[in-house]
Amino acid sequence: MKQAVALLKNSYATRWSIKSSTLKKIFSMAVLMFLILLNQNLIRGIKDSLVVTLIGAEVLSFIKLFIEMPAGIVFVVIYTLLCNKTTAENIFRAIILFFLSFFILFGFFLFPYQALLHPDPYMIDGCIKLHPHFKWFFMMWGKWTLVLFYVMGELWPMIVFTLLYWQLANTITKIEEASRVYFFWNLVGQANLLISSSIMGYFSRSDHFLLPFLGVGKTEIELKIAALMVVIILFCLFILFVHKYIEKHIIYGKAVHIKTKLQLGLYESFKVVSKSKYLGLICILMISYSTVTHLIEGLWLHETSLFYKKDPANFINYQGKILFWTGICTLTCSCFGHTIIRKLSWLGAALVTPITTLAVGSFFFLFTIATNLNFLPDTIIGISTLTIIIAIGGLQNVLAKGTKYALFDATKEMVYIPLDREIGTKGKAAVDILGGKIGKSVGAIVQVICYTICATAQPHQLAPFSMVLFILICITWIAAVTMLSKKYHRLIKKSDYPTFN
Repeated sequence: MKQAVALLKNSYATRWSIKSSTLKKIFSMAVLMFLILLNQNLIRGIKDSLVVTLIGAEVLSFIKLFIEMPAGIVFVVIYTLLCNKTTAENIFRAIILFFLSFFILFGFFLFPYQALLHPDPYMIDGCIKLHPHFKWFFMMWGKWTLVLFYVMGELWPMIVFTLLYWQLANTITKIEEASRVYFFWNLVGQANLLISSSIMGYFSRSDHFLLPFLGVGKTEIELKIAALMVVIILFCLFILFVHKYIEKHIIYGKAVHIKTKLQLGLYESFKVVSKSKYLGLICILMISYSTVTHLIEGLWLHETSLFYKKDPANFINYQGKILFWTGICTLTCSCFGHTIIRKLSWLGAALVTPITTLAVGSFFFLFTIATNLNFLPDTIIGISTLTIIIAIGGLQNVLAKGTKYALFDATKEMVYIPLDREIGTKGKAAVDILGGKIGKSVGAIVQVICYTICATAQPHQLAPFSMVLFILICITWIAAVTMLSKKYHRLIKKSDYPTFN
C-alpha cells in the first residue's frame, strides 16, 4: 500500500514537473517574441520616417537592391560559418550585442552629428547636376547615416526575429504543439503593436520624462530620436536577459540539444538548399511577400510624405497609428488562428495573407492610377483623393501585415519542423534571409531602372507597371502555397507526425 501511494505521488510530481516546464517555455518564448517585435516596430517607424521625409521614398529601391541585398548575403555567409564554430546561444547573444552597440552609436553620435559626418550638400547637388542619372546614389551618399540605420532596421526583423527567434522556437517545440503555441506566441508577441504605438506617441510629446536627461541644444527631432533609442537599447538588454533565462531553465531543463555545433559546411549547405524543392517553395513564399510589400509601400510612403509635407515628427506619429491598428488586426487574427487552421487546414490558413494582399492591394493601385490619370475628381464627398489613397494604403498595410504576423509567419514556421536538423537550420538561414532580400530586390529592380533612366520620375508614374508585377507575384504566391501544402502533409505522414486537427 505504501509503495502504491509513493508511486502515485511520484506520478503526480512528474506530471506537475512536465506541466511547469511547459508553461515556462510557453510564457518565456511569448515574452521574448513580445520584446523582439516591440523593438522591431519602433525601429521600423523611425527608419521609414527619417529616410522617406529626409531623402525620399524613391531611394528605398536603391537601398534595398544595392545595400540590403549584399548585406543579407554577407550575413548568411557569416551565420553559416558561425554555426560550425560556436553554439546557437552564443550566436544569439553576439548578434543582439552587435545591434545594441549600433543603436547606441546612432542615437548619440551618428544622428546628432550628421551635419559633420555627411558630405557637403552643395557638393552633392553639384554631382547630381553633372550626373543626373545617378541622382539617388548621390542622395544615399549625402545621407549615409540615415541609410545605414535603415539597413540595420531592415536586418533586425530578418535576423533577430525571422531567423534567431524562430530557429529557437522550432528547436524546442514539438510539431503537435506548434499549431497551438505558435498562435499563442503570436497573440502575446503582436500585442506589442499596441504598446509600440503608445511609446511612439508618448515620446513625440515635448514633456516626456527622458527629456531632462538628453541634454540641451538639440532639435526636436534629435531629442525624439535620442529618447526612442534609449527605449530600444533598454529592450535589447531585456531580450538578452529573457534569452539567458530560456537557456538556463528551458534548454538545459528540457535537455534540448540545440547547443550542438552544426557540421555541414558552407558550400554543402547551399548545395543542399538549392536541391530541395521543399525549401525552394518556402523561398518563393518569402520572395513573394517581400516583393509585393515593397511594390506597395514605396508608393504608399511617397503619397504619405506628400500629405505630411515631409515632416519627420508628424510622419512618426502617423506610423504609430498604423502600428496600433496593425496590432488590433493581428490580435484579432491570432485569437482565431488555431480555429482557422483547424477548420481550414494549414492550406487555408496560409492562403489568407496572399488573398487579402491581392484584393486590397489591387484596389489601392487602381485608385491611385485612376487619380493620376484624372479619371477621378480632386475630392470625393468632400474628402481629397490624396487622403483616400493614404487611407486605402494604410488599410492594405494593416491587413497584409496583420494576417502575415498572425497566420503567414506561424504556418511558414510549421513547415520547418519536420525537416532534418542540418537542413532545417541552414536552410532556414538561407531561405529567410536571402528570400526576403531577393523579394525586395525583385520589386526594387524595376524601380531602380526607371529612376536611373529618368531621374525625375515619381513613384505614382510607375504605378501601372508595379500593379501588373504585383498581381503576377500574388498569383505565383498562391500557387506556391498550394504546392507546398501537398509536400508538407506528405512529409508529416511519412515522418509519422500527428495532425493538427
